[in-house]
Amino acid sequence: MDSASGTRFGSVAQTYHRLRPTPPPATVDWLLGADPVRTAVEFGAGTGLFTAPLAERVRTVYAVEPDALMRARLAAHCPGVTVLDGTAEYLPLGDGTVEAALCHSAWHWVDPARAFGEIARVLVPGGLLAVSWTMPDRRVGWRAKLDEITGRTGAPGRGPGRFDVPPEAGFASPEQFTYPWTMRMTVDDLVASLGTYDHVLGLSEMDRTVVLENCRTYLNGNPATSRGIIEVPFRTACFRTHRL
Repeated sequence: MDSASGTRFGSVAQTYHRLRPTPPPATVDWLLGADPVRTAVEFGAGTGLFTAPLAERVRTVYAVEPDALMRARLAAHCPGVTVLDGTAEYLPLGDGTVEAALCHSAWHWVDPARAFGEIARVLVPGGLLAVSWTMPDRRVGWRAKLDEITGRTGAPGRGPGRFDVPPEAGFASPEQFTYPWTMRMTVDDLVASLGTYDHVLGLSEMDRTVVLENCRTYLNGNPATSRGIIEVPFRTACFRTHRL
């Protein structure tokens, strides 16, 4: 996991937890599949937005997160979950500890070459690996415009929404499911949420202020987003596979 970028979210942990979208129940259900799961590890758990609904469905959950400030918020949000310091490349669990390993909106921080072997190690034979992202639905013009204003660019070859399983990884070809949905937000909350994304967090304080104010000006001047409450479009992309 990229420690330089992937662990800077702690500086905005409270805003992140309040305004980042919680995965819809339908996506959590699909990721877990039809077979009962009794033990699971979630890596890149952040503040527990995915952990909480996961813990409602799985008896024993280990939540692994490298950022201390994010872990603190996670522990407060999910008191019944075992919270651990670690990454996908280093899971602080014994061999064959869990029936499922899951990751939400964090796989793009992972080094797959190292992570697949480590995940396979902690899974029981035939265990589930499920990966998902909740992303802005950029098919909606005004939401795509916000990415243009903030300077968001896709990572070449790999980024949010991409999950490739190489033949040598020891996992089956993944199944895929995408779920479109909306979240009601005010302009202020939407602008604040934009400030929790890495490409904005990486800006200087002055540049970040300018970018977010430009987003606010655009939203307040756009007929589709200037009427108080906005239906913000998202898509949750889900993938699941099993250890061979």
